[in-house]
Amino acid sequence: MVESKDVDASQAEPTPVLSQDEFRSVVFIIRCARVIAFLQRFVPGKYLPPVEDRIPSSILKRLIHELKKLIPKWSWTPSARKLPRSPAKIGEELFYAIAGLRLSRAELLRAGYADCVAVLDETYALLYSIGNKARARKDRSKSEKAEKPS
Repeated sequence: MVESKDVDASQAEPTPVLSQDEFRSVVFIIRCARVIAFLQRFVPGKYLPPVEDRIPSSILKRLIHELKKLIPKWSWTPSARKLPRSPAKIGEELFYAIAGLRLSRAELLRAGYADCVAVLDETYALLYSIGNKARARKDRSKSEKAEKPS
């Protein structure tokens, strides 16, 4: 009889979907997304990337909302690392953290977090395209500088 109570108690507790490191990455992504949303809304434009390179606030809100579902309410989880001070670095770190968390897509899908996986994929694709556009602009400006002295 004692064994059946133990089995029932263990079944009642939700099993964690992600490892502790992945939980810390989730917290880091949420913090980055909040800071980016704040900066894009309240900081003057000279400190931010061009308007076409900004992340839409709707995606940031969705990302935060879906990732908060992954964190158990009963435990406080520290962030994986400190936020960078540079707005450009925050976006870069957000991209790498999302890329790392996307490695757990199968576990998230199996646990029923399809919306979370969808917003991670959408944000990743958007950040990847922003990075490509920024690199292309940088390469164009380098080639224009190289042609100018001739």
